[in-house]
Formats: sequence, C-alpha cells, structure tokens
Amino acid sequence: MNVELVQYDVLARELIQRVTAEMEPSEIHEWLKRQVARLGGGDESAALAWVESFDWYDALLAKRDALALLPVSERRQVDWPWPSWNNLIDPLEPGMLASVAAPDGQGKTIVVECLAEHWASRRLKVVFVHYELNRALMMDRRTARHTSILVRTLKSGTMTHEQREAVRQVRPRLLAWEGEITYLHTPGWTMERTVQELSKLHADGRCDVVVIDYLEKAAPSARQVALYGQQVWMRQADDVERLKNFAESNEVPVVMVAQMKKSGKDETWQRMDRNDIGGSGAKSDKANLVVILKRDREEDGSYSHTVHVQVDKNTMGATGAFDQYMQPEYFRLADIYQGAATNA
Repeated sequence: MNVELVQYDVLARELIQRVTAEMEPSEIHEWLKRQVARLGGGDESAALAWVESFDWYDALLAKRDALALLPVSERRQVDWPWPSWNNLIDPLEPGMLASVAAPDGQGKTIVVECLAEHWASRRLKVVFVHYELNRALMMDRRTARHTSILVRTLKSGTMTHEQREAVRQVRPRLLAWEGEITYLHTPGWTMERTVQELSKLHADGRCDVVVIDYLEKAAPSARQVALYGQQVWMRQADDVERLKNFAESNEVPVVMVAQMKKSGKDETWQRMDRNDIGGSGAKSDKANLVVILKRDREEDGSYSHTVHVQVDKNTMGATGAFDQYMQPEYFRLADIYQGAATNA
C-alpha cells in the first residue's frame, strides 16, 4: 500500500471511531474538512505568496508603530505584570498557548490570578476558568490580595471597622478598570463543554484572553472515553488540541495551568524542565510558552517565599531563570529588587 493510501486508511479508521463515539455531526464535518484539506490542500487562506508577504509585513510594522504611540494603558497587549517576565517574554500574540507548570501547592493559581487581574486592568476581557476552587474562595482570595486581610479573617464575620472599610474600597477601585474578568466555574465540565462556553463568550465580545485552572481537572467526555478509554494522556492531549484550535481559530491567547509530576516536589529547581510536566507531552509540545515554578522547603517544613521561575520554552524569544517573592497568605507575587519585593 502506498503512502497516500495509508494516510486515507488511517483517516477512515479515525472517522469510524468518531461516528462510533456518537460525536455531533457538525463536529465530524469540521474535523473531516480539516483532515481532507491537510491531505489534498485547497485551503486558499493558508498560503501567503512571496510578493504579498512583503506588503503583509509592512502592514504589520505599521500597526506596531501605531500601537507604540499609544499610552501603555491603551495598548490592550497581553503583556506581563512583572518586569522580570517582560524582560524575557514578549506579550502573548493572538492564538498563542502558554503553560504555567509547577508541582502541587507551589502557587500556580496565585500566578494566573495576578495575570488575569493585570490584563483586566489593561482593558482586556479575561475569562478565568476554574475547575476546582469555588466562587466564595475565589472572591476571598481576590479580596485578600487587595486588602492584606487574611482569608481566615474575611470568613470569620468579626472584622473590625477598618477592615470592613478596606474591603468596601476594593469594589470601586477594581470596577474602575476598563477590562473585566468573567469567572467561569466549571466543576465536572468536559473541555468540550468549556470550549463551547468560551466560544459563546467570545462571540458576545467578553473574551479577549483565557486562563484555564487547571487542565488536569477537566472531566473526560463520552467521546474521549469511547476513543481513548482509560488512556488519560491521550484524553489530555485531546483537551490541549481542542484548546489550541479554539485559540487559533478565534485569535485568543490561552494560558493553562499544568501539574508537574509528583516527584517534582523533591527535585531541585535547577534540574526541572518541561519534560517533568505530568501527563500528556502535548501540554508543552503544543505550547508557545512554558513557565515552570518551584519553591524550596524551609527547615520547618513550610515552603519558601522565594519562587524560582524558569522560562523553559519561549517561541517568542529568550529562555532563562529568575527569582520572585510570593506572599501566599495574600495570594500575591512580586519582583525582588535590591533585596526588597516590589508588587505587581
């Protein structure tokens, strides 16, 4: 059997699997169009002619020049809250996928919460997908971050007058942002359902950038179980592919939180890289950016406030490592400058 026939044989088998899994006909149709186009060409939008590429690039440079003339607050760039990140990483481009990975309990959610709020303050509409934390805890964490009041105190019902006043002042300050965050609470949701909701929010003009916290918590769909059974890594790869397709087709950057392997807790940060991310390799293979976080153990068993940040993959430019300062009790991350932490 020649190479082309082998390709069509594989395509036929995959088509039968999807029909057997009772995928939606519209989904099968779109999937089949993509596969046939890859085999036989015919996608006129994919090719950029040599001569036209120069005009296309001139237009891109002109757009960048116009953007540079705007105040930073009006650029609507998906940049980073901290100079340490901006020194290495350019703003996320439309359709890019980024992974923020760390062992369990290292502060991954704190990092992406800070990212989401920074982008909202820069006029962007952020969708924060949280598969695990409930809404009350998300709001408690946000309030603690902006008031320096412990969550335990916020939950106690016995705050002082000064503390209540500090909480009251958070609302007008954050509502003054020209952007916003939509908190999408998704316990038990599949990635398919999540992407459907993201597509709706994007169509409604409420989704400029997405945060997924976190990928491993997405439930398997009936289609995935039929196709992959108990092969969790295959299901995760399918979830990443679905996210990547959403990002690229809608030109929306996506940041997903990913777990490192359990052994990562005992590994030194110098020895960790994206190969230590647990589950499917697609979490790093399909990502344009991979950032790894690690906090060392103190002698008393607690985690250090120092966060080792490793930019391990960066299709936009340089890789490298640096340290930041985390206040987990207030869900904040800051740069360290001349021995002092500077808040985002």
